Amino acid sequence: MKRAFVYIFSVVSLLGFISCEEEDSLNFTAVPDPEGISFENSFQPEYLLSEETETNIAERFFWNAVDFDAPVNVSYDLLASTDPDFTTSEIIGTSTSTNQAVTVEQLLGFAEDMGLDNDPETTAEDGLPNNMGEVYFRVHAYTGTGAANSVDVMSDIQPITIRWIERAPEGAGCDPIYIVGAGAVDAGWEWTSPIVFNCDNSVYTASLELTNDTFRFFETEGDWDSGMNYPYFIEEGYTIDPLFENAEDGDSNFYFNGTPGIYTVVVNDNEKAISVEASQAYIMVGDAVPGSWSFDGAVQAEETSPYIRTATLPFTSGIFRFFTESGNWDSGLNYTYFEDLGYTIDDEIVSAEDADGNFSFVGEPGSYTITINSQEKTITLE
Repeated sequence: MKRAFVYIFSVVSLLGFISCEEEDSLNFTAVPDPEGISFENSFQPEYLLSEETETNIAERFFWNAVDFDAPVNVSYDLLASTDPDFTTSEIIGTSTSTNQAVTVEQLLGFAEDMGLDNDPETTAEDGLPNNMGEVYFRVHAYTGTGAANSVDVMSDIQPITIRWIERAPEGAGCDPIYIVGAGAVDAGWEWTSPIVFNCDNSVYTASLELTNDTFRFFETEGDWDSGMNYPYFIEEGYTIDPLFENAEDGDSNFYFNGTPGIYTVVVNDNEKAISVEASQAYIMVGDAVPGSWSFDGAVQAEETSPYIRTATLPFTSGIFRFFTESGNWDSGLNYTYFEDLGYTIDDEIVSAEDADGNFSFVGEPGSYTITINSQEKTITLE
């Protein structure tokens, strides 16, 4: 009986040993994801660069998660190159998440590598401005540390166009022009409150409220003889936005035929064009404002009068950002954007000091009216 017990115990022990041996020898083989990896961004036609905005995020690259069909750690390298064949490249950043920010400063580095600059006096061999080029990106996903036995996949190459904003030469400033007329609501046909178009390098810009009536441009404030009517610009070869037409009122003034409201009007002497663009609200998204990080139900700061956007809403502790286009994450205007433009910002909304340069609300939670004044360059809370 004793020998039978010992025999049974030995068999059980042997089976247990074999089971442990098999368990200890289990291994998994990672295989490439058949779906591959690709970028999920809606890229901009071009990315504007300047030294004044070098701390801004130019683009945040997003891509799909990769499944290697095994319980392994996956890392992602965002690679960039000035070579379309990607013969050489550098790592912008390595992450276990599926996104990576690229700053203006990093793109400026590539611009310098390509010999680009912001000097309007320099040109490329073809005589065109020497301030534009392409940078190429791809994302590399791999298992473990990327050593010899790792499994990896690589995305297609994604080019983006960069343009280094040229600096206007000293003395490139220009005198303003003016609008007077009933079509410009705040002006009327008198010189007490003309609409002033400030000039930068022969580009004149103003925000104004337009209604369905007539107006005229003037070169000199208070001088009726300095008027520039619709035929004047046509004869000078200008392309004029279809929202403006010849009034045929005897003086051939401009007539606004669009929906009354606030618009930005640009007279570009360089391109010989007059354009009109309807005011854009600033859409507020983030966990400090209603709607959180969703465009659905987001509060909009409307331009209630030229240059002034306002909204009244409840604020809670957290971060947020402005956007100019609903659903477009690339249209964000963060704290850094306004700071770089020289805005004075209310003490109760500060820089979040995060990777995205968001706003952070640090005041007492409650209902506030936020006002963004793009003429005086202020953001205030009441």
